[in-house]
Amino acid sequence: MLKICCLGSGSKGNCFFIESERIKLLVDAGLNFSDIKSKLLEIGISILDISGVLITHEHTDHIGGLTGFSNSGIPIFAHARAARVIENKIRGLNMRAVNGEFDFYGIGVTSFNIPHDSAGPLGYRLSNGNISVGIATDMGHISLSAAEGLKDCDCVVIEANHDKDMLLNGKYPHALKKRITGGRGHLSNLDCAELLSSIVTPRTKNVWLAHLSEENNLPELAFETVVKELQKIGITEGRDLKIETQKQHEKSRIICFS
Repeated sequence: MLKICCLGSGSKGNCFFIESERIKLLVDAGLNFSDIKSKLLEIGISILDISGVLITHEHTDHIGGLTGFSNSGIPIFAHARAARVIENKIRGLNMRAVNGEFDFYGIGVTSFNIPHDSAGPLGYRLSNGNISVGIATDMGHISLSAAEGLKDCDCVVIEANHDKDMLLNGKYPHALKKRITGGRGHLSNLDCAELLSSIVTPRTKNVWLAHLSEENNLPELAFETVVKELQKIGITEGRDLKIETQKQHEKSRIICFS
């Protein structure tokens, strides 16, 4: 069994809750710590129930709530380079370097490299028996490692950060637009759709579009772009799988795979 709930996802903060029969985890802790606690309580989970946090990278929208885990003893997993940066920012964390694949209380954790302008950015594939959830946000381009890590998962959580026209015609300065659209920036809706077209299999029943920009994207645009591209390869939303856009300030429904 695996349960997953998005506590919030966007440019201002990201946090995902994962639960198996034996363990409760977070992937990223970029929301305010009090928000993480309150949203967990809304689904009947105490922060004291959390046994580990997997960090994708050290940018503030992925680690902003980690201060609340100082001196807790809860293991915080990250790439070795990201771990060093985080330790310099936040004291008292029980940081552990991720090394490929490991077992954490029965959940198989596989980390994979993703292209982003940070220290050792990672995506994660979490498996319990024959159930797998793949999570990868903050990617500048479609990489082989990300495609392999996310392929054939029951649930895929993937970045659909921006609509390219909205970004290029928007108010962001040129340097920031260049960073976002660069090879170590963020995936556009069309990039996301292209990646999904190569990794979705009959096993994939849920796709969550995450890390949507509130300034340069709209949930309906992200949804429509992905649906249209998947239709080109014969995959129909609602019949073959369910696609949902995740929000910055609202938690998602809980999906349970058994």
